[in-house]
Amino acid sequence: MTSRQGGLGAVARRLADAFTWRETPWGTFADASEWWHDPELLAMLGPGLGALHADARPTLIVGIETRGLVLGPITALHLGVGFVEIRKDRRIVGEHRGLAADPMLRAATPPEYQDGGLTLVVPGRLFRPGDRVLLVDEWIETGAQASAVRRMVTEAGAEWIGAAVVVDACAPHVRARLDVRGLLTEDDLPA
Repeated sequence: MTSRQGGLGAVARRLADAFTWRETPWGTFADASEWWHDPELLAMLGPGLGALHADARPTLIVGIETRGLVLGPITALHLGVGFVEIRKDRRIVGEHRGLAADPMLRAATPPEYQDGGLTLVVPGRLFRPGDRVLLVDEWIETGAQASAVRRMVTEAGAEWIGAAVVVDACAPHVRARLDVRGLLTEDDLPA
């Protein structure tokens, strides 16, 4: 186990033990479904992810759909702070049928991300100057989505703290630029 967070060894071991790679006709994918199924492990995730950036004292957690919408609220509850959901390229309530819409923040990922990129959206009113924002997600590799969220946070006048993830599979320059901290690295997972 090469997890960089020594005090989080118990949760890291449980995560690695509950993880598997699955072969499908479309290739190999990471199956983390046991992480959500095990109530003890699920209860460990909020405190574990919250501890990764505890020194920065976040005041707001953000999570990107889909898995960030599971991990973000449990981390926010543990830290006693609010949560904001980031949606992917879909209409948000109030943006259609002539209703007055909240001004939305939007940020696109690069075209090469996920075969064409995507646009992330969030009501701008949910970020306020003085907010110290931490992104929580299950996996980071390219940093494309985290970079897009960081742009929205900065545009709103809030402060980006970094990203707390279950699996950090990003390059060192991405990790440093976005201040990514993970419970595991991809090397910690079973082959």
